Formats: sequence, C-alpha cells, structure tokens
Amino acid sequence: MDIWSDVGEILDTSIQQVRKQEDGAVLHLGARKEWNNAACEREMEVTIEDLLRDDYYLGEYNIWPSIMGELEEVWHRRCDHEVYYYRDTETGKRQIKHDSVYALSYEHAKRKSMAKWPGFAEEATEIDVRRPNGIHTVCIECPKGTGKNFESALIIWLLTREFLIQDRVEFFSPYNLDLGTTIAIITANRTEQQAREVTFKEILPKMQSPFFMDYFPPQVDLKEIEQSRRFPRELRFPRNVVIFPGTGSAASGLGYCVGASIIDEANFLARSSTGKQSIMGADVYDAASETYSDLFQRMESRFGAIRHGEMNYAGISTVISSSRTYQDFTQEMMRRSRHNKGIFYSRLPFWDRKPLALSGETFEFDTANMQVLNQSNALERKEKLGAMPEGLEAD
Repeated sequence: MDIWSDVGEILDTSIQQVRKQEDGAVLHLGARKEWNNAACEREMEVTIEDLLRDDYYLGEYNIWPSIMGELEEVWHRRCDHEVYYYRDTETGKRQIKHDSVYALSYEHAKRKSMAKWPGFAEEATEIDVRRPNGIHTVCIECPKGTGKNFESALIIWLLTREFLIQDRVEFFSPYNLDLGTTIAIITANRTEQQAREVTFKEILPKMQSPFFMDYFPPQVDLKEIEQSRRFPRELRFPRNVVIFPGTGSAASGLGYCVGASIIDEANFLARSSTGKQSIMGADVYDAASETYSDLFQRMESRFGAIRHGEMNYAGISTVISSSRTYQDFTQEMMRRSRHNKGIFYSRLPFWDRKPLALSGETFEFDTANMQVLNQSNALERKEKLGAMPEGLEAD
C-alpha cells in the first residue's frame, strides 16, 4: 500500500512539473509568485498610463504631470504600432484592414492585432507591422531641482521591467542572440561612484515595488549594503538582466550586451581642446559625446534589427542633464533631433516642469537693464492678485 502511495506522489509531482514546463512557470529567487505564460501575456498588455498610475507599479510615487506626460510621449512613440492587413486580388494587393495597437515589439503588435481581428487575420495574405514614430534616443535637458534623478530612475524601472517580462524566444529572435544572453542597462555618470550611488539610492528603492517583489526581485542583499556601506558592482535581476553602473566597454568585458543606457549629468562630463583622451580619434575630447556614441553603437550591434529598411532597437539611449550653456552636449542633441526623427528632445522651463502655485499672469522685464517695464501696469496686475511677488516693487 505504501509503495502505491509513493508511486502516486511521484506521478503527481511529475505531472505538476510537466504542467509548469508547458506554462513556462518558474519561481525566481526571493519572488512571491511564479512567473508563467499567463502572467507574461497579462503584463505585456499593461499600458504606460497604467504603469505610471497604478500603485502595483509606480502609482505610489508623486510623479509630476510634466514628467508623466514626457514618459507617456516617449513610450507611445516606442510602442504605438500600425498593423495593415492585405489580401491578394486579381488586380493586385488590396488593404482590407488597418489597426493601431500599443505593443512592446513588432511581434507582439502582430499577435495582439491578430487576436483582436481573427477574421481579417485569416483572410489576409500579408500582415505588415509598422512603427511610424519609433525613437532610439531620449535627451532631456532640465533645470536643477526639477526631478532629474527621479525621472532617470523611472526610465530605468520601465526598461528593466520591459526586458524582464517579454517571452525570451520572441524577444531575442530578431537579434540572433542566445536565450541566455545577459542584457545590461548601463547607468553612466561623472564618476563610477556617482553612477553606483544613483543606481542603489535612486533606482533600487523603486525596484521594490509590488510588481518586482512579486515576480523579479532584485538579487541584492540590502542588509549587507547597509552594514558594509559599499555598493555592489552591479544590480542583478532574474532572467539575466543587469543594471550596470559604468561604461559600455567595462560591461562588454564582463560579457554583457548593452540593451539600453542612460548618461546622467551629460553636460558636466569632461571636455578638452585636445584629443589625447579620445577613444574615437577625434581632435578634441568630449566625454559625453564619446560615451553616448560608444553606448549607442554597442546597443545597435546587439539589440538593433532592420525593419522596413530602418534600424529599430529593443531599448533606448537616454541623455539627461541640467542645463549649462548653448555649447553643451544636450544642445548638440537638440540640433541633431531637428534632422533625426529617432531622437526625442525635451527642454522645459522650471515653472513648467515643477508644479508651482503660479497665477499665470506675466509682466515685461528688461534683462539688459534688470528692471520691470511698464511698472504701473505690472503693479495694477499685482494688486488684483494680492501680495506682491518679491522683486517686483518699483525702484
């Protein structure tokens, strides 16, 4: 009787293991829930709006409307796809359906649209997927004190989740990479220590959101960090996804493929009138320009694929910095964006980026002579509003 009981338990265990394999079920180290095919399909349908507003993801944070709008625009440019259904006829190819879908990849867009329109999918002889507004670079120039590090952390959070949740076969197939390839998100800063501080002080706390703790908790010992007061070399996640504070060449030395990158405070990186430090053979040295070029090239070589004659990317290269002069790298990226639709550039003034209780009323000010023009009109407007703003009084 005991023998048959043991056999029954073995059979039950074997059946459960087979079912888990079919479902793609795996419980990652420290996770509260199993990750499986159903969870994959469900999470890939979550839109950028829900990711920023739902407490299960990033909704518990006070994300300013300006930052929220900026991230929504970036992600829609990356994820909005147009799907066209064609059928061959005697007179040629004819379009029978057009669909707009939000998806994380071309393959995802096609599957999602076909599931929504099975009749057209069956009738069509060709299904063409396009990403009309795709981008590869995001450049954000902003005043100091307007949430630069906060927004950087949100971008890394979104990219990390995106790399984690996608089906491995579907994700890697366009890039001809092995399923076990380590995907690195590079966080570059003025020094390696600053890059680590941003990674572990700004980014890591946000990775402890309910979603990450349920399925993909960061593989780091928080108590050890607190006790040793030393940051690890990298921030690891399940499924071979790594946030690496450093350079593209250092990441490659560790066998990592660059999937995305972010250069923090790009306008404050080293510059020189000589090319002695240049790795590109340039006559002058601009660390921001060379770091961006290096990381971008590494991302393109690993996670770039030609679609309809244009290179498309799994991730994005981000350049973010507070403003300095009109000769800095963010200004150069602004000029490039005018001729390159793959570059998203944003620059908002302090009062538009950070929520402030402003009246909306304006007055004329002469910056050359540092005085208010038409003071009587300005004072009249001030009296209607109440207390006079500091510095508006007449001489």
